[in-house]
Amino acid sequence: MDKETELRLGIKSMLSQYDHYFTRAPHTRYWLVVVDNHFEDCYSFFIYMQRFKAKLIKSYEIACFNHSKEDYRNYMTALQQHTHLSVYFRDTHRLIHPDKVIKVDLFHGHNHK
Repeated sequence: MDKETELRLGIKSMLSQYDHYFTRAPHTRYWLVVVDNHFEDCYSFFIYMQRFKAKLIKSYEIACFNHSKEDYRNYMTALQQHTHLSVYFRDTHRLIHPDKVIKVDLFHGHNHK
């Protein structure tokens, strides 16, 4: 399979996964997270959701592809044309370690005060 067809099918799969998990459930907050994963040499796209007044945050991977800036731009462009959800970026070079320094981190469940 050539590179262009592989890219097109990957984007189509990502948007299909997005539509599957973005159910627009009432009283639910949704957002996207893009992880620049240097350990596995890839980019990963996740959709996160949290019900109103719930502590549990669910996340689902909707895409994972090799570390390529060109592919990253194509995936991001397609996703931004498809949705207007907030997008947060994470990089595995700057990992968050739970210790006494972290007091509140609602994304990772560290909410001790």
